[in-house]
Amino acid sequence: MQNLSTKEVNYIKDLLSWELLTIKKCNQYSNAETNLSRKQVYTNAVNIHRQNYLDLLNYTDQLIRRQGGQMQ
Repeated sequence: MQNLSTKEVNYIKDLLSWELLTIKKCNQYSNAETNLSRKQVYTNAVNIHRQNYLDLLNYTDQLIRRQGGQMQ
Protein backbone atom coordinates (compact mmCIF):
# COMPACT_ATOMS: atom_id res chain seq x y z
CA MET A 1 0.00 0.00 0.00
CA GLN A 2 1.28 3.43 -0.93
CA ASN A 3 2.03 5.93 1.84
CA LEU A 4 -0.42 8.76 2.37
CA SER A 5 0.57 12.21 1.23
CA THR A 6 0.78 15.13 3.64
CA LYS A 7 -2.43 16.51 2.13
CA GLU A 8 -4.25 13.22 2.78
CA VAL A 9 -2.97 13.04 6.36
CA ASN A 10 -4.12 16.62 6.98
CA TYR A 11 -7.53 15.79 5.54
CA ILE A 12 -7.87 12.81 7.88
CA LYS A 13 -6.90 15.04 10.81
CA ASP A 14 -9.59 17.51 9.75
CA LEU A 15 -12.17 14.71 9.51
CA LEU A 16 -11.29 13.54 13.02
CA SER A 17 -11.63 17.10 14.33
CA TRP A 18 -15.00 17.58 12.62
CA GLU A 19 -16.35 14.30 13.98
CA LEU A 20 -15.16 15.15 17.49
CA LEU A 21 -16.72 18.63 17.32
CA THR A 22 -20.00 17.13 16.09
CA ILE A 23 -20.00 14.64 18.96
CA LYS A 24 -19.47 17.44 21.49
CA LYS A 25 -22.14 19.70 19.98
CA CYS A 26 -24.77 16.96 19.65
CA ASN A 27 -24.08 15.85 23.21
CA GLN A 28 -24.46 19.43 24.41
CA TYR A 29 -27.76 19.81 22.52
CA SER A 30 -29.00 16.47 23.81
CA ASN A 31 -28.31 17.47 27.40
CA ALA A 32 -30.10 20.81 26.93
CA GLU A 33 -33.13 19.36 25.11
CA THR A 34 -36.33 18.81 27.09
CA ASN A 35 -38.37 17.20 24.30
CA LEU A 36 -37.66 13.47 24.55
CA SER A 37 -37.98 12.69 20.84
CA ARG A 38 -35.56 15.49 19.89
CA LYS A 39 -33.24 14.44 22.70
CA GLN A 40 -33.19 10.94 21.18
CA VAL A 41 -32.32 12.37 17.75
CA TYR A 42 -29.28 14.12 19.24
CA THR A 43 -28.31 11.04 21.22
CA ASN A 44 -28.49 8.91 18.07
CA ALA A 45 -26.34 11.48 16.25
CA VAL A 46 -23.76 11.29 19.05
CA ASN A 47 -23.61 7.51 18.69
CA ILE A 48 -23.27 7.64 14.89
CA HIS A 49 -20.52 10.27 14.95
CA ARG A 50 -18.70 8.50 17.79
CA GLN A 51 -18.64 5.34 15.68
CA ASN A 52 -17.43 7.32 12.64
CA TYR A 53 -14.65 8.83 14.78
CA LEU A 54 -13.58 5.44 16.14
CA ASP A 55 -13.67 3.84 12.68
CA LEU A 56 -11.50 6.60 11.25
CA LEU A 57 -9.11 6.40 14.19
CA ASN A 58 -8.80 2.61 13.77
CA TYR A 59 -8.23 3.04 10.04
CA THR A 60 -5.41 5.53 10.58
CA ASP A 61 -3.90 3.30 13.26
CA GLN A 62 -3.83 0.39 10.78
CA LEU A 63 -2.23 2.62 8.14
CA ILE A 64 0.47 3.72 10.55
CA ARG A 65 1.27 0.12 11.49
CA ARG A 66 1.43 -0.94 7.81
CA GLN A 67 3.75 1.94 7.01
CA GLY A 68 6.17 1.09 9.78
CA GLY A 69 4.99 3.72 12.25
CA GLN A 70 5.46 6.65 9.90
CA MET A 71 3.08 8.90 8.06
CA GLN A 72 4.41 11.35 5.50
